[in-house]
Amino acid sequence: MNFIKTLLIVPLLLSVQIFAGHHEDAQVSKKDMMANIKTAKSWIDAGYTNKDDFLDVVKKHMADDGYNYPGRFIGFGFNFDPSNDEMVVDWVIENSPAVGVLQSGDTFVSVGGIPASRENRENGVLSFTGLPGQPVKAVVKRDGKEVDVSFKRGLVNPRYTKAQVMDNIESADAEDWGADEYKIVEVAANRKENVVYAWTWHKFTDDITGLQFEENQVTRFQFNDDGQVIARGDMSEEALVQSQLGFKVSR
Repeated sequence: MNFIKTLLIVPLLLSVQIFAGHHEDAQVSKKDMMANIKTAKSWIDAGYTNKDDFLDVVKKHMADDGYNYPGRFIGFGFNFDPSNDEMVVDWVIENSPAVGVLQSGDTFVSVGGIPASRENRENGVLSFTGLPGQPVKAVVKRDGKEVDVSFKRGLVNPRYTKAQVMDNIESADAEDWGADEYKIVEVAANRKENVVYAWTWHKFTDDITGLQFEENQVTRFQFNDDGQVIARGDMSEEALVQSQLGFKVSR
């Protein structure tokens, strides 16, 4: 499930995104809409089955000025690769609490006094969850020196450019790609808004716990007049997934 893990933002608690509509009187032709539905299905199929195919689909069908919206959450707003032993900031999400505090390349030494080791991340000892506005102190290594930082949790509304999406795919492990099972349950289209909705079901095995989990997901594809994906986002059952893996949301 690396294609999901490489897009991980800490913590991923909510996967909801609202987009602006097409707002044009003219409707997309039936022929063009059928082509868009085909693109959406190929995007989903490749995402669940093959890294190279998925990279090709995104490269071909995502607009150069398009964005992927993985969902809002309460947190800090930075990305890192959880498969690495060290917790290194890949990039900071725009307009997030981490802006002006963290920099790309920062390596976490500790968070709240707890060492930022891979073991502590995976067993839940090192946690980034909490209430909005709650401050957290951390130590990062920057340019060879340890730096004390402090920031507060807040609403993060991330979006990824086409280049960032492709970089995430390329960094994933092809041998550890894809779902145990999946199916496209239903597809619906809105010709006026040039939007395709796809309801999917999937089952994965978690790399850390070895437990299987399943969930439903609704993905929204917004197309431009050239038939390319200008915006993609999804709604998923994240709380259900966490419950199946033995976690719970508590205050």
